[in-house]
Amino acid sequence: MVIAIVVDLVDNKTNGSVITALRFAGGLKARGHEVRLVAIGADGEKDCNVKERYVPVLTEVSAKNQIKFGKFDKKAISKTFEGVDLVHFIFPFKLEKKCKALADEMGIPTTAAFHVQPENVSYNAHLSWCKPFNSLVYHYFRQTFYKKFNRIHCPSAFIAGQLAAHGYQNELYVISNGYDPDFVPAAARHKNQKFQIVMTGRLAPEKNQQVLIRAIALSKHHSDISLTLLGNGPRKKALEKLAKRCGVDVKFDFLPKDRLIKTLQESDLYVHAATVEIEAIAALEAIACGLVPVIADSASSATPQFALDKRSLFKDNDAYSLAEKIDYWYERDEERARMGRVYAESAKKYSLERSLEKAERMFADEIMDSGARELKKMPLVPAAQNN
Repeated sequence: MVIAIVVDLVDNKTNGSVITALRFAGGLKARGHEVRLVAIGADGEKDCNVKERYVPVLTEVSAKNQIKFGKFDKKAISKTFEGVDLVHFIFPFKLEKKCKALADEMGIPTTAAFHVQPENVSYNAHLSWCKPFNSLVYHYFRQTFYKKFNRIHCPSAFIAGQLAAHGYQNELYVISNGYDPDFVPAAARHKNQKFQIVMTGRLAPEKNQQVLIRAIALSKHHSDISLTLLGNGPRKKALEKLAKRCGVDVKFDFLPKDRLIKTLQESDLYVHAATVEIEAIAALEAIACGLVPVIADSASSATPQFALDKRSLFKDNDAYSLAEKIDYWYERDEERARMGRVYAESAKKYSLERSLEKAERMFADEIMDSGARELKKMPLVPAAQNN
């Protein structure tokens, strides 16, 4: 297949959705498909490198969360769309809306992914307490973008359930974003001077790293625990101040893939404190490296799906609950090692290869149905009479 992916930007490798789109694009290419990108920073021969669109106030706010908006260029994008079998959309923003109209005009089948969780919007707008606001965003996305598609890629059963509950009547394909196969357990266990806890994710309100810092301060073993927070974002200074006030040994970093894998392999426990998540590939990568996770049991997060039992779940936003789970795993070294192997095996059902196979089926279903729909539109032609 020849597939075009529209994703606003690919020049910021700290954005989870961008990383996912590039991983999918690379995986599809490896499986023999031609993939063309429409995005800021796209540099392939048949890609379309769009300019950035400036939106007053929103551009500045979005930049703090590693988001930029692409500018629609009909002539250039039409050239990229020529000869493609399907266009797949990552975001529901203005570039995608215009590209969807163009694809329809050119008669090209389309599918979309749901990567922007409304709760992410409400947390960053300091409206996390307002459930009607989240419902309004779900409604807005549906009416302005997603209702125009027959098929939607949902990275988790959780978000598929949210879409169905908010009136989305599309065919929903639950397909994990898939983790990179390079994330594997270390050949041998690493011995640390201090108990190493790690969490990966943007330093943003909904990721809730502050509850992890408070939990370590409450731990019976806090003086023997070191925390590494991997990610960038607007909350870094506030988290640094909190850690200093709580007396928590914390390091902030953002690592290339090879060093990220090594850090995960050499850590003792992974904590995912985020209250809002569509899936959390970061947690899955840690699990694939053989780390036992402790995950916030949040009603707005899909990440609890990775927990194999209640020992890996803590009450959302409850530092005391998290401290208890940290202490439990700290004190059970052999059980943690055993469960790390079990967790690494459990991650395999979320492999990138499996996800790509499911995505291919979704693309093929849409292409075939689009052909059938086009045939229905064609006027009937009388059969030729035998002479």
